[in-house]
Amino acid sequence: MRTKSVREGKGASLEDARARLIEAAIELFAKKGYEGTSVRDLATAAGVNVAAVSYHFGSKDELYHESLRACLAACKTMRDLMQVHLDVAQRAKTRKAAEEALRGCIQDFLNVLMSPEARHSHLVMREQSEGKPRFEPVIREFFQPVGVILRDVILLLAPGLSDMRVFMVISGIIGQCLHVYKARVSYRVLAGVDSHSPEYIEMVSKHIAHLTALGLRGLEREKGTS
Repeated sequence: MRTKSVREGKGASLEDARARLIEAAIELFAKKGYEGTSVRDLATAAGVNVAAVSYHFGSKDELYHESLRACLAACKTMRDLMQVHLDVAQRAKTRKAAEEALRGCIQDFLNVLMSPEARHSHLVMREQSEGKPRFEPVIREFFQPVGVILRDVILLLAPGLSDMRVFMVISGIIGQCLHVYKARVSYRVLAGVDSHSPEYIEMVSKHIAHLTALGLRGLEREKGTS
């Protein structure tokens, strides 16, 4: 049970201490993992009393989920923007509008990945790669709705595509975007590009969308001849 006797540190407000704990959790969970990070580690990094974790979050597990929600807050805005692209394409009912919606969705995703807050992506990617059950609620809350929007955009371009084919197309899009994020330093060294610039992100978005649209045309032709 939480008590009012928790010391937050001299001059620190309760909200400030809570925010510092979330920031510390993002950094430490990304660097050391959930199991490798103790409550004392979190409190020390945040500059608060050990009891502050229980006071503000109830448990280390809940602090973990709050840190992931903080990392993925931008996903809600991204999802809203993607939905706008889809709505426009559904009203237009043209292939050109659907291809533009695809490009817009990809650019929205890259904008989140390549933003100055991309350091938060380290925690998300670590948890994704470890595949622990504790990450599953995050997938359902944040990633699944985005996947549904991408699915609907893809089906505008290739109606009747099987669920597995759609899943594979989405996986290809996400994989290319993640490569752009992970290889950003190499791109700067080898090609001299500023991978964070809006111009570069727009160019890459168009490229991925164009290749995806070409692939979907091929799948449509393949379906027509089978």
